[in-house]
Amino acid sequence: MTILYFILILGITVFIHELGHFMFAKKFGVHVYEFSIGMGPRLFKFNRKNDETDYCIRLFPIGGFVQMAGEEIEVDEKIPENKRLMSKPAHQRLLIMVAGVMMNFLLAIVLYFFLGLFGSAKTDNFYIGESAIQNLNTGDRIVAVNKNFVNNYDKLALEIAVAGDKEYTITVKDDNGKNKDISITPIPVGISNLLYGKDYGFSIESTDKKKNIKIDDLIISNSTLENIQNGDRIIKINETSVSSYLEILEVLRNTDSNFKITVLDKDGNKKTNDIVIKENSNDKVLGYSYGFDIDGKDVKGFFDALRFAVLKFFSTIQQMIFTVFYLITGKISLNMLSGPIGIFSVVGVYSKAGFASLISLLCLICVNVGFINILPLPAFDGGHVLFILIEKIKGSKIDPKIENTIHNIGFILLMILMVLITYSDIIKLFR
Repeated sequence: MTILYFILILGITVFIHELGHFMFAKKFGVHVYEFSIGMGPRLFKFNRKNDETDYCIRLFPIGGFVQMAGEEIEVDEKIPENKRLMSKPAHQRLLIMVAGVMMNFLLAIVLYFFLGLFGSAKTDNFYIGESAIQNLNTGDRIVAVNKNFVNNYDKLALEIAVAGDKEYTITVKDDNGKNKDISITPIPVGISNLLYGKDYGFSIESTDKKKNIKIDDLIISNSTLENIQNGDRIIKINETSVSSYLEILEVLRNTDSNFKITVLDKDGNKKTNDIVIKENSNDKVLGYSYGFDIDGKDVKGFFDALRFAVLKFFSTIQQMIFTVFYLITGKISLNMLSGPIGIFSVVGVYSKAGFASLISLLCLICVNVGFINILPLPAFDGGHVLFILIEKIKGSKIDPKIENTIHNIGFILLMILMVLITYSDIIKLFR
């Protein structure tokens, strides 16, 4: 199913983008040779009556294209000049180039709206929900991470991702309007849902499908302990009572030696067991716990859903702008980016969280694809737009050979970047 979801998400993203280019090319009378979803060898082709365009599906679902007359250096004399792209007025070419990005953005906003209307979306989700950290209370509002201002979840997530596994500081505003700085030390979580690199003789299981947020039920699983069975619920570690997953991780982080756990079995009987901590060299870091989770305001009704859609769209754009800025300044490295393999892994995680999460991922990818394409760089839609604007300022057309050469160099550099990102994604799979 992950493969199917992956193909659908990328296919929809690419289709809606290329459809934008295609519709405006047709509207302005540009001859379109081919409308293709996917790259590589052609798998399927059909033609419509009285339509010159080949509609194709290609093997690799990682892109697509609309091939228009007048894009190439060599002029196709079979196509009348008035049907070639470069013969069209600048404003028409500009609309053709930005139409793909606009379609991506429009789809994301519409889907965000329906998520808000029918899903469990939240706005203003930068308030502390549950907390296991001293002096950090439910309802405190996060206003900064490492002194970098945050005003939405996407900026908050980016700043936390930039901090990585290093200690960082969040600034929160309490109910009295007073700011306070709280030091946060990330806790690496392993495959047992407990501390990375440690073997406690049991794992923690969640009955909450939104497992990426928190674990509600502290249920024992994969137990190798004599007195503890799968399904028992942890209520105490040594003499410290625990009632949440965050509390368990905080207690374990401060427990260097062997310890005792107390559990309730399915019949409500208390049992205790001594735990001997062993090293687990085969463990993998599945994520980090920060000792708190976040909450926001529930989206209720049409206007709340509309507000959520608009705010979520712009917060995602803001996140992308800062991501590019942090890449340029070195705060983010290339290995933090993901290509098709990384997206495939993410699709698998989101699919376990339900249909709404997959739609949310589709929105995110749509906005990302749209944003990246509008950057004024060669080989991107934004690069073509830049040349059109230069043409208007200059007052005459740019030599097509020069423009195509620049775009080709940009495409080669883009392919090199994709290879590097794909290599990084493969390395991550084996960590």
